[in-house]
Amino acid sequence: MKRILVPIDFSDATPRVIDLARQLAKGLDAEIHLVHVKELTAAAAPGALGYGLAGMPELAPMPGMTGPVFDPMPQPIPENEDQKSKLAQWQREIAQDGLKVSLHEPTGAVAEEILNQADILQADLVVMGTHGHGAMYNLLVGSATKGVLKHSRRPVLLVPAHRA
Repeated sequence: MKRILVPIDFSDATPRVIDLARQLAKGLDAEIHLVHVKELTAAAAPGALGYGLAGMPELAPMPGMTGPVFDPMPQPIPENEDQKSKLAQWQREIAQDGLKVSLHEPTGAVAEEILNQADILQADLVVMGTHGHGAMYNLLVGSATKGVLKHSRRPVLLVPAHRA
């Protein structure tokens, strides 16, 4: 096991995920690949539900319509400076442990991009957190973890968020 992929989402589970990945990488002399997916706006994220606007003509703009216009091209959700600095900090901390670490920031649907990066990097293991959201949240918003578990061809190690 030489390449560990670690999706970063800034949830409460993230520090525990990174700590566990560091311990594994030290023990296995592996490299860590941090992956932070820049999500697309939810309005038309291709692949988020298995299709974009295809099959949903009611979401397409109507000719001659005035007022706010629906932009069919999804845009990345802007990243804040705190997140950028936290990513850089985690990368530095891992490197200070003598581990090889790299950061990847693809744009797209979260689960799909995590799986794409795992394929591109030929990851041997994916270490990711679980949020503990309820069924209603997962139904409405979806779950990147669920998508990765369902479609991954690689082992996935789940790290639960700390419960108070």
